[in-house]
Amino acid sequence: MRTIATCIALALAAGAASAADQKLYRWVDEAGEVHYSDHLPPEEIDRARREISFTSGLAVGEVDRALTEEERTALAAEQARRAAEAASEDAVRQRDDVLLGSYPSEDDLRRAYDERAALLAETLKATRIGIDAQRQSLNSLLGHAADLELAGKPVNVKTLESLRAQREQLDQQLAALHDRETEQAALDLEYRDTVARYRELRDGAAQASSDS
Repeated sequence: MRTIATCIALALAAGAASAADQKLYRWVDEAGEVHYSDHLPPEEIDRARREISFTSGLAVGEVDRALTEEERTALAAEQARRAAEAASEDAVRQRDDVLLGSYPSEDDLRRAYDERAALLAETLKATRIGIDAQRQSLNSLLGHAADLELAGKPVNVKTLESLRAQREQLDQQLAALHDRETEQAALDLEYRDTVARYRELRDGAAQASSDS
C-alpha cells in the first residue's frame, strides 16, 4: 500500500513540475487576431511572440519575428560598416600612440621629417643630373645623325638604335623625376598634417593631466 501511495505522490509531483515548466504562447497573426496556445504552429514559428508562464501568468520571454532576406542583408551590411568603422578608429588610436611615443618633442618630429626630406632632395638632385646628362647624350646623337643627313649619307642602324635607347632612358628618368616630385609634395603635406595632429594630441594630454 505504501508503495502505491509513493508512486502516486511521485506522479503528482512530476505533473506539477511539468506544469510549472509549460509556457503559453501569445502572437498576432497577419489579420491582427491575437492567439494564445500552449504550442506554436509550424507556420507561425517566424512570427513575433510572447512567452507566458502557465503557473504565474507572467511574461517570461519575448521572441522577435524572423528577419526577411532583405533585412538580413541590410543588417549584415550595417554590421560590416560598424566593424570597419571600429577598425579604423582603432588604427587611428594606434597611430596616435606611436606618434606620441616615438617623438618626445615637436623638435624630434621635425628632425625626423627633415632627414626624410633631405634624402628625397638628394634623390631629386641625382635624378635631375642624370636627366641633363641623358639629354646631352641624346642631343649629341641627334647632331651626329643630322650631320650624316646633310652630307647625304644614310644614318646607320647602330645610330638609330642608340637614339631609340637614349629616348627611352630619358623618358624613364623623366617619369622617375615626376614620381619623386610627387613624393616630395606628399611628404610636405604629411609633415603639416602630422605636426597638427601631434600638437592636438600633446595639448590634449597636457589638459587631461592638469584636470586630473
